Amino acid sequence: RATFEARGYTAWDVTSPAYIMENPNGTFLCIPTMFLSWTGVALDKKTPLLRSGQALNREARRVLKLFGIETKLPVVSYAGLEQEYFCIDHNFNFARPDLQVAGRSLFGARPAKGQEFSDQYFGVIPQRVLSYMMEVERELYKLGVPVRTRHNEAAPSQYEIAPLYEASNLAVDHNHIIMSTLRNVAKRYGLKCLLHEKPFYGVNGSGKHVNYSIGNA
Repeated sequence: RATFEARGYTAWDVTSPAYIMENPNGTFLCIPTMFLSWTGVALDKKTPLLRSGQALNREARRVLKLFGIETKLPVVSYAGLEQEYFCIDHNFNFARPDLQVAGRSLFGARPAKGQEFSDQYFGVIPQRVLSYMMEVERELYKLGVPVRTRHNEAAPSQYEIAPLYEASNLAVDHNHIIMSTLRNVAKRYGLKCLLHEKPFYGVNGSGKHVNYSIGNA
């Protein structure tokens, strides 16, 4: 703890809590970890995010002080990462080497019907996909990821899931868990979950909308 604090980190910088992953062969404990060299060089992708949070806290409190406002609470960033994704039947996936290798279509004509009429958006969710969504949510609740939104998106076979708004440090970890869970659970329903930024030409891509704010409440 002394070493952790000596490097300038606070309790607000601690990453996600440990969680237990389950699979048919048993369970195992996952402890989210950051990696530094002995000289302090970041060896992972999470440490730069934590350091940017430190910089935000330092500079925001400096600006507040100019307005005569002093606070003992750290100024932190909050984020809500809405995750869009496509679900297609595994039989279609097996018939497309480009989808299997690249996670997106690389050849072929545009579909005869796209998203022009917006008749998919917020429409009735297909039964198989709804069952898949509900199991994803159950798995995420077990991992401590609070999600609250499920609906159709604009493009055909496109859907969205969104977690609760939370500290951005935690939101980033939860988004990685969400993507992993979406992929793994899809296999149980004969589906392929595509998270590529633009899996199909001519329709919306798999966006990741970030709602963002800063505060010390």
